[in-house]
Amino acid sequence: MTVTLRHPQTGEVKVLEEGWSWGCFFGCGILGLPLYRRGLQVWGSAMVAFNIVALLVEFVPTDRATTLDGWLTVVWIGSCVFFGMRANPMAIERYQSLGWESADPRRKFF
Repeated sequence: MTVTLRHPQTGEVKVLEEGWSWGCFFGCGILGLPLYRRGLQVWGSAMVAFNIVALLVEFVPTDRATTLDGWLTVVWIGSCVFFGMRANPMAIERYQSLGWESADPRRKFF
């Protein structure tokens, strides 16, 4: 299902997806690129930082680093599920906070 938003001053129209995002589910682990594409720069940057830390932990040859790597993998899978569920609604909320309005006046969000 999609949501059509219109900027009240410029008249620009954006069509955004609602619900589950397969792109964010599979792609948030790749430097958060789908998050940047949806305008969620803070979350995308958090995923970049997380991926850098996870990459650095891979090269530390200790038992503690191996344990930490296991936990980071669990957190990574959890973040993929979280962004799969929430990335599209967060993008819609972001555009609404920037002043975008629904192109369908009968439709209300959240």
